[in-house]
Amino acid sequence: MSWIALLAIGLFLLLYLRSPIDLVPDRLGPLGLLDDLIVLLATVWWIRRRLATAAGRRRDHSADRSTHGPAPKHQSATPQDPYSVLGVAPGASPAEIARAYREQMKLYHPDRVAGLGEELQGLAHRKAVEIQRAYQTLGKPS
Repeated sequence: MSWIALLAIGLFLLLYLRSPIDLVPDRLGPLGLLDDLIVLLATVWWIRRRLATAAGRRRDHSADRSTHGPAPKHQSATPQDPYSVLGVAPGASPAEIARAYREQMKLYHPDRVAGLGEELQGLAHRKAVEIQRAYQTLGKPS
């Protein structure tokens, strides 16, 4: 729901609450405020329901896109250079490779980004798999 629609609904509700024309006149005391309260609660319920429905649609849409969409651009048919994936120079020592692997995995391990949303979790998973492949290609130091 757009902010313009929310603003229009809020303006309508404010005008209704201040209007002398009611289902039950306000001069009847608490009974006169009852219809205002009912309209207010019904409006809040309707807005919350619309926002929850919109959030559900966004969540469903992003899940559909992540499972059925095109492959991300960084996943190419040609394998990447394992040295550039780990961020080390060619000919690096086994200790440097192991340290770079641990540092990269600290950044991109899927458990570290568990609360950041599905899209970032998927990206972190793909990056972690890429780091592991590069580490396996270069050979685990003993």
